[in-house]
Amino acid sequence: MNRLKRYCMSTDAPKVWEWFLFGLLLLIPFASYFYGDTMSILRYEVNYMGSIVEEGWRSFYEYSKYKVENGGANGYGNYATYDYPMYVVLGIWGIPLWIFLGARGLEVNDYFMARIYGKSILLFALAVSAWLVYSICRELKMPQRNAKWGAFLFCSSILTFIAIGINGQTDILGIVFILLGLRAFIRKKRIHFILFFMVAFTFKQYALFLFVPLLLLVEKKVWKIGVSTASVMVLHVLSDMVFGLNSPAIIEKKNFELHIFNRLLENRFPLVNATVPVVGVLLLAVCVYCYLHKEIDNEEEFYRLSVFVPALSMVALFISFESSSYWYLHLAPYLAILMVYNTGELKRSMMFETAALLCLTLGNYGSRPWAYEIYGCSDMILEKIFGNYDLVQTPFMLTDFCQKVPITKYAGALYAVFVVFLCALIWLNRPSKMRNDENAPIRAYSAVRLFLNAAVVYIPLALFVYNVLFL
Repeated sequence: MNRLKRYCMSTDAPKVWEWFLFGLLLLIPFASYFYGDTMSILRYEVNYMGSIVEEGWRSFYEYSKYKVENGGANGYGNYATYDYPMYVVLGIWGIPLWIFLGARGLEVNDYFMARIYGKSILLFALAVSAWLVYSICRELKMPQRNAKWGAFLFCSSILTFIAIGINGQTDILGIVFILLGLRAFIRKKRIHFILFFMVAFTFKQYALFLFVPLLLLVEKKVWKIGVSTASVMVLHVLSDMVFGLNSPAIIEKKNFELHIFNRLLENRFPLVNATVPVVGVLLLAVCVYCYLHKEIDNEEEFYRLSVFVPALSMVALFISFESSSYWYLHLAPYLAILMVYNTGELKRSMMFETAALLCLTLGNYGSRPWAYEIYGCSDMILEKIFGNYDLVQTPFMLTDFCQKVPITKYAGALYAVFVVFLCALIWLNRPSKMRNDENAPIRAYSAVRLFLNAAVVYIPLALFVYNVLFL
């Protein structure tokens, strides 16, 4: 017991076996679950080369639209609704899928190994993002062991488990470019900062809500702020213009973007003589805070704000509207960096972060169960090991579990804990209170956090096994 205690309280960086344990805990849901939108992602990977070979690269959006509407049994999926750079990345990764399956007219989602390969781009992007978190921490002059723990805390966040292991969505691809942009900001390379965020904006427009506050910290001239912000949007605008703003597929894309924009504005405060969007109030407050901040006159203050403002911006964003479960991944890298930078508050920070994100995930189980439902395990590794889910006549679904516990009834209370605890985390880690504690036992807190996260993520998988073995 004394040896175990000494190990848990040690200040060493994470060991190889700890990374191996995390990898195993992530790979089990990764190989066990295939979300409906992930099927569309694999279709994009194949359609990219299909459009080039059959009709030319500028046909991609119309080609994908045709496949969805006229593909018969293979036509399920979603329209291509993101900017072209994301599909370039997916298409390059999907070249082997197109060669062995798509070019022969075979449905890519019908093959287990094709599913695993198609999804594995997310693991590659996660590895790159983890390295960038480490690199950013080192740029911030953190000790090497803290930087390695920052990467580990990011990877082992429950948000990573959900977005990569369960939902299998593409947000992690854009996070790579956002982190490259943040590192360029810390290095004070303005052009690179703008260019990386220009690319990141084409993957997910949430990048803008991080770019503008960071820009306002260091730039006070209004015309330069306007030019820089407009520059970030240039690639997005050009991407649509190249494919024809009035083409039916681009109109579908614009309708999707409008839908997302309206979701951002849906939650509203009753203020003055009307209602105003919560997201607008909170993000505008963050921007004003950054703009009014006095000129940064020393390196330590610059580092503290470079850590604090991204976390503040993303917290302000994701407590203000109804997000899809996998979008919350955009919180994970900045919370991890914040916790390992301010190790003087590590214990309380990790307690609030873990509790907040566990409550968020459980609340999503209760209010959005279709995103995690056990039928997502069909045709994946658990079904191959334990048996066919389709043979269960009266399955006990995640929806039933959440009503019985009852998570569904108290989903609103769980979201309240998420909001309050994240705000508490931001308050604990405000720049004036940041300090380093070299003896902070990151390993002990990280181990507890990892197993709590895995326990909640594995609930849908456990329910699947329960159904096929006992019902």
